[in-house]
Amino acid sequence: MITPVEKTNETVHVRITPEERAANVISKKNLEKAVVALAEDGVVILDDAIAPESLDFLNIPMVEDARVLRNGANTWMNYDKKAQNILQHMPPSAEYLLPDIHTNAFAVEVCKHFLGPKPVLRYHKANTNFPGESRQPPHSDVHYAHPRACFSLAVNMVLIDCSPENGSTEVWPGTHLTTVFSDQNGMNGIHEHKLQERVRSHGLPVQPTVKKGGIIIRDMRLWHAGMPNRTTDEIRVMLNLIFFSDWYRSDMKIKFPRSSESKIKELEKASGIQVAAEYVDDFDHLTLPHTHDFGQDDVREEFGRWHHKLGQPAPAS
Repeated sequence: MITPVEKTNETVHVRITPEERAANVISKKNLEKAVVALAEDGVVILDDAIAPESLDFLNIPMVEDARVLRNGANTWMNYDKKAQNILQHMPPSAEYLLPDIHTNAFAVEVCKHFLGPKPVLRYHKANTNFPGESRQPPHSDVHYAHPRACFSLAVNMVLIDCSPENGSTEVWPGTHLTTVFSDQNGMNGIHEHKLQERVRSHGLPVQPTVKKGGIIIRDMRLWHAGMPNRTTDEIRVMLNLIFFSDWYRSDMKIKFPRSSESKIKELEKASGIQVAAEYVDDFDHLTLPHTHDFGQDDVREEFGRWHHKLGQPAPAS
């Protein structure tokens, strides 16, 4: 049990102005705010960064997909079924590959200042939260002895208003600066004594409110946790696009139908990012497996997604 203290944290919000949206360019002043917040806290929220029409367009099919997936035998439950939080693929067809979502100019500009001039998109999914009462343990998404520099950023986009009521993500500002792989107790998350130490020194974690159109950019090393959706019937979809530095040697790729290739290349050219795409014949994204691993070269994750979900033992380190 985490001991409460008086000190509290806050998450920095940077509001994208109508003028910035019209020009599709973030101002230097707002870019500075975002860069400083991400460097210091490991998380920043860009408000009013996405057209609501794009979010509505994606929310309808993704909620329908989520309803189908919820009770599927092979559906990926994040941590355990009690948390009522599933992983789902985003629709991969060209009509759903939207510039202000997949290559959002404001998020991409922030990513470039941390990851280098040509970030690589290697992950294209969503975490969907159904009503329930259980939470995830605080954890980092990096399950091996990772580099001590920012090498990857998760760009999360909520398709509806998101608050503690419907399960906004808990974040622990600043933990990206000091955390190491040994801070984690396997799939049980960060060791309890580490959590207690952090609360005593820096205060309680934050569960921010993010309005529809907001983007949460998070350093992948940051401690965070999925939280309960305490509504009665609201399904909260949060997109998770993960960008990596070009120097980070991951072999993860995103499957797209061949029919989406021209749209992907168009997005790459316009944004200056790379998409680690694998083009295959048409497939059903609802039955596509979720085997992935955030390690690089021959260094594999020691626990977590790729072998944990397959029921395989961890590989020798």
